[in-house]
Amino acid sequence: MFNAAIWRRTWGDQRVLVLSLVALWTAFPWIYIWLSAQIPMPAFQDVLLRAIPQDWQRLSGVPFSEVATHAGRVALAFVDPVVVLAATVFGITRGSDAVSGPLERGTMEMTLAQPVTRVAVFASQALATVAAAAVLSAVLFGAAATAVALGPWAGKVDPSRLVPAACNVFGLMVCIAGLAACVSAADSYRWRTIGIMCGFYVFSILAKLVGRLSDALGWCGYLSILNAYEPQRLVGDPQTAWRLLLAYDGVLLGIGLAAYVVGGWIFAKRDLPAPL
Repeated sequence: MFNAAIWRRTWGDQRVLVLSLVALWTAFPWIYIWLSAQIPMPAFQDVLLRAIPQDWQRLSGVPFSEVATHAGRVALAFVDPVVVLAATVFGITRGSDAVSGPLERGTMEMTLAQPVTRVAVFASQALATVAAAAVLSAVLFGAAATAVALGPWAGKVDPSRLVPAACNVFGLMVCIAGLAACVSAADSYRWRTIGIMCGFYVFSILAKLVGRLSDALGWCGYLSILNAYEPQRLVGDPQTAWRLLLAYDGVLLGIGLAAYVVGGWIFAKRDLPAPL
């Protein structure tokens, strides 16, 4: 079920991506909080609570009164495109390289010519991807916690309240990576796997928006995996946050791990195309 050589090769393949995201997520919380601190809290509260229509609270996921606090403003960093898109890119990039990537490059045949099973190949790549997602989530939390503790809002927010939000980011990465790996296991071209997952991601965004904005089509939100990604709701009361995290990450990790299992089964049973 696990192969050390494939583990090392996978870490080598994802080294540049992981190091790039480490650099990005180390710097981003500091930049975000510094820029946010340039807007005084009374001015931010006045704009948020008076100028923005109340109906838009559906999009925020939490009441504006909770967003208009130091903790609420820090929580918005976890739904910023720099975090969400980076987590999505990581998941799609690493998941799509599980099977269709090596097949497209012509390296899968050489790997399987060694004394190793298909399940070991797939499982080793999956474990390396999940481990990298855990490392990146820890980096994001560490950067956000130090920025909160030492930055312009020092003493305003307890850094430990950011742990559930970082765990939700981890759940999103595993979910997307697992789904991408499942699609990759059934495909032979990485570009097509990436295209399918990009389409799925756009569908998830639209389904969540429609579900939030339409009373009649509220059920559409349940078709989106992003409905379980609500880090801005996890920086409030610790007891409520951990209960919500259990539900959210239960969905995300459950889908991701189930997709990995299905992908491993598909890869073990499918016929591989002849090398060109």
